[in-house]
Amino acid sequence: MGWIRARVTALLLAGTSIFALMGAAGCEEQDPSVSYTPDFVPVTFTLDSSGKISVSAGKNFVTPIGTFSVDGGVEHQFGVSPKGYLTAVIRYIDRKLGVVESGYLVHTDHKVEPALDGVALAPAKGILRADFTHRNSGGSLKISDIRQNSPVPTASASSCPGGASAPVTLPKVSAGDSVADTAAKLSALCLTVQYAIETADQSEGTLSRVVIPTVPEGSVQLPPPAAGGPGPGDKVTASTRQAATVYVAGPAVTPSPSVTDGSPDPTDGSPDPTDGSPTPTDGSPTPTDSGTSPQGTPTGAPDVLPAGTTSVHADADAPVRSAPSATSAQVSSVVAGNDYRALCVRQGEEVTAHGRTSSFWFRLRRVDGSTAWVTATAFDGDPETLVPTAC
Repeated sequence: MGWIRARVTALLLAGTSIFALMGAAGCEEQDPSVSYTPDFVPVTFTLDSSGKISVSAGKNFVTPIGTFSVDGGVEHQFGVSPKGYLTAVIRYIDRKLGVVESGYLVHTDHKVEPALDGVALAPAKGILRADFTHRNSGGSLKISDIRQNSPVPTASASSCPGGASAPVTLPKVSAGDSVADTAAKLSALCLTVQYAIETADQSEGTLSRVVIPTVPEGSVQLPPPAAGGPGPGDKVTASTRQAATVYVAGPAVTPSPSVTDGSPDPTDGSPDPTDGSPTPTDGSPTPTDSGTSPQGTPTGAPDVLPAGTTSVHADADAPVRSAPSATSAQVSSVVAGNDYRALCVRQGEEVTAHGRTSSFWFRLRRVDGSTAWVTATAFDGDPETLVPTAC
């Protein structure tokens, strides 16, 4: 991290020195031929299924800031981008650290045209966020320079309240809407925007849905997933420490056969393994590694798993943990609006989140065959009704 900070500092100091020299000579006639700015080459960040990010094409325009672990969905505060730079943030799941954000300074004086997995997004300037936490196959973020006068979704900083939350009136959002128009609506509400791609029924490149984090821990989805939920015109208290996620309809993604990150496995209709307790491949502890359960009950007996699973629908983002306890290691996360495969339910540490209080935890089947736990507060309904099988 030291060399990264030193390199960023050197860049900033270099920019200051150039400015000082130009200011000192401001009264003299300048020869424009002595300055040269190389043409911006498109930059592509590629995240593979193991959580490694590579930069190809235009990497000379990129300076890494660092990778930061983030808890409970709260975004890392990268601060204001230096003049002449865009901050690109990639959010993903690291096998050892859980949810992380990697930041990069991209040297460009112009607006950029970003594309996520080849799907064009709204023009951006200042900061650009891409979220890959709901996928296991990685993806790519491409940044191209644009010089035409394309509007950038933004809000006046002076009009945005400070603090960790802000009251907002939910805008009208429909599936199939323009991504740029939707980003503009959210930015006008002083909400930070991040983008994610998902397979949807809408035309590729149009809006699929929006998830807005709320306070206390929870979220609302637009358009509402079911009758009775908050909708356009309703007032909610939005979290300003978490980005609103704009899900863009994209092509179907085939997961890499080498996936080992252990993210929860969304339901896909495939047969369930029935050969007993699988062995995790990410080094995370399982609920029986310590020899006792979170309540202190001995667990020396073999961990026999149920043969089948039950589909459960998450209506809030929540961390997935190695044991049914809020203090155990986070190994993945569930995303509001997705379905997951629950093996069974059991009581663990009591959690108050997403407007609910519950001591029940669901044990989820993960894509690498191992299992992990998520609080039942992330799911709407009686836990023992949603998942009738006890662990």
